[in-house]
Amino acid sequence: MEFPLDLPAETRTTLTGALVTAMQLALDDFLPLDVKPHDGATDVERCLYRRESYEVIASPGPDGVTFVRVTLRPDVCEKQNIIMDMEATYAIDVEGRRILARQR
Repeated sequence: MEFPLDLPAETRTTLTGALVTAMQLALDDFLPLDVKPHDGATDVERCLYRRESYEVIASPGPDGVTFVRVTLRPDVCEKQNIIMDMEATYAIDVEGRRILARQR
């Protein structure tokens, strides 16, 4: 693997440490890395257990709170038979590294 000297400006994304921390805390709660699909899971069920199947949106809020929403991406996992409420919104205290509230 050859690494570039610099990441291309036109394709890179920059996130603050606070946003990354908030997103990580929310994802760890929503879909922990060690959770695996059950034996005999369908392709759709396996898709729902992959973090890349979800979109994560973060927005700074008041008093050091960051809001994070995790939603199933509309272009992944076969749509039939999926409960479309596969989402949650979190209020994260980044400095305290804790989830203040969760709305599913």
